Amino acid sequence: MNKTKQLCIAGGGTGGHVMPALALADAAREQWTHVEVKFIGAERGLEAKLLPERGEDVLLLRMHAIQGVGVFQKLRVLLWEMPKAVLTIRKAWKKKKPDVLVGVGGYASATGVVAALLSGVPVVVYEQNAVPGLVNRTLARFCKKVMLGFSQAESHLPHADCVYTGNIVRESIAQVQWKPHQTPCLLVLGGSQGALFLNEKAPQACAKLKQEGFHFKVLHVCGYYQNPHPKVCALYDKAEVEAEVVAFCDDMPNFYAQGDVMMARAGAMSVSEAAMVGMPCLFVPLPHAADQHQLYNARSLSEQGAAHCISQHETSLDALTLLLKQTLCDPEALRYMHQKMRILAKKDAKTSQLNILSTWLEI
Repeated sequence: MNKTKQLCIAGGGTGGHVMPALALADAAREQWTHVEVKFIGAERGLEAKLLPERGEDVLLLRMHAIQGVGVFQKLRVLLWEMPKAVLTIRKAWKKKKPDVLVGVGGYASATGVVAALLSGVPVVVYEQNAVPGLVNRTLARFCKKVMLGFSQAESHLPHADCVYTGNIVRESIAQVQWKPHQTPCLLVLGGSQGALFLNEKAPQACAKLKQEGFHFKVLHVCGYYQNPHPKVCALYDKAEVEAEVVAFCDDMPNFYAQGDVMMARAGAMSVSEAAMVGMPCLFVPLPHAADQHQLYNARSLSEQGAAHCISQHETSLDALTLLLKQTLCDPEALRYMHQKMRILAKKDAKTSQLNILSTWLEI
């Protein structure tokens, strides 16, 4: 008797979908030695590079997004690319279908979910953000369960069977606990692509803070986009601010361990990781993020006093400098925000998600 069970995870496109998918895959493998994990992704997504590098079994599809594009592109995707991709998936399942498919969002997720529904494979949707994406909003009602990274997302999915599980944070990061440092350190994180607003405004605000006589240091991840590294370094050097600037950080536990306050975008995993670590934050949501999901991710913490949510378009340099002064340079404010963060952190996300999948993956 073959006791192997198969979990298929469909979706990706960005790190916000791919990293939660990998965290879930690793958790499932750790829990069940008899479970094999396979992925479905898009040729144009981050998964096309990242998953093969990890040695993952991934079926890559030629797919394009339909949100924010013209009518012709939408028709091409819906009438040609998507049906072709669904057929490709079902052909790949001819010998063995997965025991359960998890859709993590992104345009490749839609084809995987549709293929599973047509093939009689149970589907679980995993929505990482406080506002569900288009794919998950459309398909959630047809699925067995919806796992939510933020409880606020449930109001957007009235016809789905939702469970607030939280987002799985890597164990190496979850073990890091915030503590104040003798010389406070500002972390600046714009993601792998960087963030022009953070790369410009953070050094400028730090320069004004230094002029006022405050002593602190900075660890700034500026991203690869258009190679901003020399310019960001020059801004800190000119202001005589002690700063370490890197294009990319591959040791996030150490990054978090060095910080007193983090200024960052508000992707689902950045918000979840900050809460788990207990890191006081100044979130600057990406203004053109789909459905403003970063804004609502940030508000899930800022409305409880654990973080500040800053509008990129409405916050002046003086206001940003004042906010840094009121957090980075105020130990009492930091301790208060830290305590609020720890209360709001969802510490049992891995257990909650595996409990749901156990319906189909337990022997």
